[in-house]
Amino acid sequence: MLIQGMRGLGDNIYQRAFIRTMAREVWLDTPWPELYRDLPVHCVQPATQLRTQAKNIRRHSGWKSAPAGLRAVKVAYGKEGIVPGMQHCFGVVPADFDLPDFGPSPVEGPYALVRPVTVREEWRADTRNPLPEYVAQAAAEMRRRGYRVVSVADLEPGKEWALDPLPLADIRFHAGELPVEQLLALLQGAAAVIGGIGWIVPATIAAKVPAWIVCGGQGGFNHPDLITHPSMDLAHINFAVPDNFCRCTQKQHACDKRIADYDARFAAWADRLPALV
Repeated sequence: MLIQGMRGLGDNIYQRAFIRTMAREVWLDTPWPELYRDLPVHCVQPATQLRTQAKNIRRHSGWKSAPAGLRAVKVAYGKEGIVPGMQHCFGVVPADFDLPDFGPSPVEGPYALVRPVTVREEWRADTRNPLPEYVAQAAAEMRRRGYRVVSVADLEPGKEWALDPLPLADIRFHAGELPVEQLLALLQGAAAVIGGIGWIVPATIAAKVPAWIVCGGQGGFNHPDLITHPSMDLAHINFAVPDNFCRCTQKQHACDKRIADYDARFAAWADRLPALV
């Protein structure tokens, strides 16, 4: 079987749960072979113009060529939700959502991993993004509580930039310094993860790391019910949802992203984290 996979890092974490159920030999078109390194998967080099995906593809040389005549499965989803959409494509229910063990974190804990709010020129998510001050406020509160804050992004002038206010951080990896193995090891070793909707949602679910996910707009695609599923262990994840969560599906829309009593809600969540030692 040739799986024509989706390209995003987060989408590949979702895909992994389905590919784990495959009893047959699988060739997978993916920019992220690291996510399948513990599975019997042959990774085929994909074509992509997106910057971070292309950077990761260039790191690898051991790509496989799929034999001719394989049955092809193209992975996609829409407004029905990520897991139901993928389940329709694969024709199987997912296994448990997990990740390979990526080894020790590049940072010693206890620390909170923070994803600042960014805009990518090549794939804009302005509508989906939360208000950046909410991520900054959460990072500041974690520092006040004694955690180091580690902020990660892959910024490049004119291609991807962070929105103000930028969260205060003790350590910043903002130039894509961490290859994906170290990035995910950083997440697996975190005491908590904070940020908007993106790859950190499936990653924290798979790694079972406490996560505070701040929603923005575009709820027609990004409502928590659409990006999670009852088959997942959601005990570690909390969604901060706007009071008037816009259910649009537009890339550019004036969604109301305000969350009442945000600071108090975050403090109540942080109070439930394991005590610092």
